[in-house]
Formats: sequence, C-alpha cells, structure tokens
Amino acid sequence: MGLSMRSPLTDELNKITTLSRLRRYQYFMKEVAINKEVWTLYKGHWAINYASGYQLFPLWPNESFALACAIQNWQQFKPIKFSLDILLTDVIEMLDKHLLFPCIFDTPFEQGSVINTQLLKDDLLNVP
Repeated sequence: MGLSMRSPLTDELNKITTLSRLRRYQYFMKEVAINKEVWTLYKGHWAINYASGYQLFPLWPNESFALACAIQNWQQFKPIKFSLDILLTDVIEMLDKHLLFPCIFDTPFEQGSVINTQLLKDDLLNVP
C-alpha cells in the first residue's frame, strides 16, 4: 500500500503506524482487549487485499487507523466496527468460510500481520 501523497495521520497515529508489525500486532491486541471492538472497511463489499495468492481481510484497533487506510483502491470505503464478540463468532466463521486471512493493522505504508483465524481467536481470548 505505498503512498505518494502525504499521510493524513495525526502525530500520535503516525507514530503508532511506524511501529514494527509485531509492535502493531501487540498494540492491536491490547486495544481490542480494552475497547472490545475491531474495525474494517466496507462499501457494498468488504475491503480485501491480496498477497502471495491469499485474500486478506484487514482489521484495525480503532476507526482512525481504518480511516487512514481508506485510500487508493479503498478510497470510497467507510470504517465499520464489530464488537469483539461478533468478531470471535460471526466474523471468524465468515473468514473461514471464504478462505480469508485476517491482516492485522495495515498502515498506509505497510501491510499488517497476516495470521490464521485460530491464532487470532486464541490471541484475543488470552490477552492479559
């Protein structure tokens, strides 16, 4: 997701998006555990990314990060949230059914962490 224009992110958001994938994943887990919600993008269909032949379903810890990635091919997409409970049941079931892999915390500059749904579920259920 390369950007040729200046990022619209605030300083705080910009700082977090420059963290490594692992640190962003840890941040995601902590924020989701606290707020009990996740965000993705939608416009009549889900925002899907592709990498190495896999379909990726992006997830962010809050609306601001999702909105920051509503650029280029996703420019017309709007942030939509799921409660943690809905993610752990309905969304993960939908991802499994359609062979979509969760992609945790894309930034405007870098792809997020691609994981399988079982790992996502396990990690979310075991956040301290």
